[in-house]
Amino acid sequence: MPYIGARAVARRWGVSSNSIGLFLLPLVVACQIAPPTTTSASLVRNTIHSSLQVPLNVERLAVLYPKTYSRELLDAYARLEGAVFQLKEQRPFLRIVDRFDLPTLRGEQRFQLGGAVSDESAIRLGRLLGVDSVLFFRIEGPNFRDQVFAKFYGDLPPFTVTSKIILVESAEVVFHNVVTSPVEGFRGPTPFFYSDFRVEPQVRAALDRGVVQTIADLSNAFR
Repeated sequence: MPYIGARAVARRWGVSSNSIGLFLLPLVVACQIAPPTTTSASLVRNTIHSSLQVPLNVERLAVLYPKTYSRELLDAYARLEGAVFQLKEQRPFLRIVDRFDLPTLRGEQRFQLGGAVSDESAIRLGRLLGVDSVLFFRIEGPNFRDQVFAKFYGDLPPFTVTSKIILVESAEVVFHNVVTSPVEGFRGPTPFFYSDFRVEPQVRAALDRGVVQTIADLSNAFR
């Protein structure tokens, strides 16, 4: 039947059926080799192996993260900290120390003024809290200036969500994961007079994907 259809088309166009076949062949091949559609979620990358498991001797855990004035980052850190409390469902013996209710941590700000929590400062804070392990998060991504320039150049750095668990006594890192979530949705350079292009939704979505992946990896490591 396809051959008869090709002959009919050839007679109508005044060409040979072989020519019709040669014309259609690239279209057929193109359909067969077309790459699958890539979703934004599939672009998220992590560095932790799925088989890694946090040791069972992690029993008293403190959660730390850098000081920030960004509402989006504060919400993201709150989600990450909330997810840590959910780990008790997988390990009932796990105790999460609430750092905000401890007066001994008033001096913690001096560790966070630089916007980062180093391994050494995390260990010192862990000793202050009397915990055996410290989990700290760090989120890095496009700032306001990056977003302003992206309106003209259409390019933003990705979000990276780092999570690390350190044993206070030995300073051993037993969990270290870096999730990279690119900001998708740009359509190339944007003219200066075009003011309707908004970056915010894409930025928020990229941050959300990074947080979701980090929570999933952490939950898997506490299985």
